[in-house]
Amino acid sequence: MKRLLVLDDDPDMCALVVSAATSAGYQAASSTDFGGFTASLAPDTSVVVLDLMMPEVDGIQVLRYLSSQNYASDIILISGYDKKVLKVAGQLAEALGLNIRASVQKPVSLTSLRKILTKRSDTKQASPTGVRGGDGSTDPESLRRAIADDQLFVHYQPQYYIETRKLAGVEALVRWRHPTMGILPAAVFVEAFETSGLIDELTWLVIKKILADKKRWGFTNNRIAVSLNISTRSLRDLSLPEKLLSVIAEHGGQPSDFILEITESGLVRELHTALDVLARMRLKGFGLSIDDFGTGYAMMQQLQRVPARELKLDMSFTHSMLHDESANIIVRKTLELAHDLDMHVVAEGVETGEQLRALAEYGCEVAQGHWLGRPGPIEALPKS
Repeated sequence: MKRLLVLDDDPDMCALVVSAATSAGYQAASSTDFGGFTASLAPDTSVVVLDLMMPEVDGIQVLRYLSSQNYASDIILISGYDKKVLKVAGQLAEALGLNIRASVQKPVSLTSLRKILTKRSDTKQASPTGVRGGDGSTDPESLRRAIADDQLFVHYQPQYYIETRKLAGVEALVRWRHPTMGILPAAVFVEAFETSGLIDELTWLVIKKILADKKRWGFTNNRIAVSLNISTRSLRDLSLPEKLLSVIAEHGGQPSDFILEITESGLVRELHTALDVLARMRLKGFGLSIDDFGTGYAMMQQLQRVPARELKLDMSFTHSMLHDESANIIVRKTLELAHDLDMHVVAEGVETGEQLRALAEYGCEVAQGHWLGRPGPIEALPKS
């Protein structure tokens, strides 16, 4: 049976949640203080219901605690505060690697709670025990073996011009065919490659696979650019532009075949060493894109300093722009600003026709997402 734990300083609220959870098939328990909560939190707890307003330890501190414990199952946030506070708390939780199933304003009814608890989480899958890691699947030896045994491969997601629906480019997404865990997305293992010092080996492997795939793909006259993420750790290497140029030339490619995506938050951390590398990348003909735009820090400084010609609008804004006024304003103003700076925008995460139509109305040039095309092998891409 699934286990649920609620933390709320109001005993009546605890009783309401426990009642809803029990009727939804959970084994439910509650606590009105942080000490009791930590004592009751078990590895197989599948849902935590958390009140943000607690007298001794507030909900944000509890979220940090859950992250430190590698809690990987669902969290439902409840609060009497306004929607903006709930929204910010949810964004913080996601930044901490936590899964938010729902954010609910008080007062909350038994019926609405039961509906949330019976709904399947649409966030990333949790591990069976509710706690991430610990199986050695991303230890340095496993990562080296993944490279040596050719367990890593590349899928490609198409990007389309919104106005003409013609292919504008593709994004390369590395995958790991793990011997025991199946196919893993990059979000699961790239950080491990970075912290183990193997990120450059991964980057070279991905680039070589892209070059080999492009030859099989048949795009020789009509050169469609491939976007790929470059770790900001790699930007510490002042010889990176020359190394990239050498590898690409060796395999018959050109710098213009590539758009190198750098995350906005990463640029802030590595800015002083990165500007030298990024400027020479552009001089050598590589495309540059600021990825996940709007989710990092000091956005205006990045636009002023980084010689990028493209912004990738983070999918969180694409997903929420039709029902969240602030997100809608951010999307429209980002497009306006990018165009004033002679940059084009790629909107990530398009999942509905309504989203695509809105982006077209706002003047966005290019989009990608499951509604337009899911990632797949090179052979699955259209030829034009």
